[in-house]
Amino acid sequence: MLKKFSMAVFCALQLLLAAACQSSVDWDGIYTFSEKLGEDPGGAAMLVEYRLELDGERCRLQITGYQSDTRIRCSLRAAGNGAEIRFRSYGNGEVENVYGVQVYQVGERLFTLHRASTGSKALVTEWGGLVPDSIGEQSGNYFTRQ
Repeated sequence: MLKKFSMAVFCALQLLLAAACQSSVDWDGIYTFSEKLGEDPGGAAMLVEYRLELDGERCRLQITGYQSDTRIRCSLRAAGNGAEIRFRSYGNGEVENVYGVQVYQVGERLFTLHRASTGSKALVTEWGGLVPDSIGEQSGNYFTRQ
């Protein structure tokens, strides 16, 4: 009886481990979000583009556009139907921004992406330490996979 129980536990752990390893690969790709901030006094659109690149161990977030030019090295913690994006450093390897301010703590969750349902391409973003200026809701459909 104990042998059957041990084998069942072993098999269950193997399945959980396989699911965890596979889930990070499932997130590989490029994700984008365009934040619309309205128009400047001259009538030009004020946009900020968020580009998340996930490729194996590589996690990069670029925020560019109106008064924005930030590159972040991040880490991905994938589990089940979600992927947590966490701060590692800025693009230059420092934890302080160009103004000498530490905005995020190392390991801080910037945001989480969830699939709306299993097999769905629709993504729900849950903001954490990073919250764009124009965002009214803490959670919603923001990023799309390219």
